[in-house]
Amino acid sequence: MRTFEVLELFAERRRPMALNEIYSELGYPQSSTTNLLKSMVLLGYLNYNRTKRTYLPTMRLNLLGNWVAGYIQSEGGFRDLVDEMQRRTDETVGLSTQNDLFIQYLFLHGPEHRFKNMPPDGTMRLLVDSSGGRAMMARMGDRAIDKLCRYTNHYEMKNDRVSYPEIMKDVGWIRHVGYCYFPNWPTPDVSSISIALDADLHGIPLAIGVGGLADRISRKKADILAIMREMIAEFNERRHVVPVATADDVPEAVSTAR
Repeated sequence: MRTFEVLELFAERRRPMALNEIYSELGYPQSSTTNLLKSMVLLGYLNYNRTKRTYLPTMRLNLLGNWVAGYIQSEGGFRDLVDEMQRRTDETVGLSTQNDLFIQYLFLHGPEHRFKNMPPDGTMRLLVDSSGGRAMMARMGDRAIDKLCRYTNHYEMKNDRVSYPEIMKDVGWIRHVGYCYFPNWPTPDVSSISIALDADLHGIPLAIGVGGLADRISRKKADILAIMREMIAEFNERRHVVPVATADDVPEAVSTAR
């Protein structure tokens, strides 16, 4: 974990850093930080400048992941879908995937205007706390959702934080309308709309979402939804994707719609 935290610190600062700055920022003991950095130097992932006594990541790190973006894009033009949806909605658009109990943003594209609040690529949020996660959950069976709620409560060490009955009310609505709208969440001034994609990434579920300042998303909600639905339908047609069933109990979901 500390290895990745060191690398994320470099990604944030984007400059050479000295030993004392690294262990002070991360709250690590000096001795273990010294040993960790020496190991990363010996493996070729950090460069150590003896004159200035600073560390800097090497290009070897880039080789570990520079294939991923092309791999995802080669699987069906997901990046093009995000970019064009951003252009047409003029809001932040993100493609997310399920990662255990979380969603993780594969990539995001923000607008040029200042009315945006965009997390970095790779950001993770609990499925139950995101519009993309709720949209994906609506594609799961009820038993799977029950397990996910229990595992999430166990992960957070709060037995009643996530209520299965409350989640199922929301899931029923999402199954009925085909999208998840999260107003004023994860912060009061931000809202998002997400739709689960029929296409997946080697079996990993995907969702696409449009988010931005709450008043803008609320005002443009109908137009955003129309754009999303049209573009997803065109995307599926190009890929010859057959829509999947949204649940194993759709009639029940419709009856619980709020």
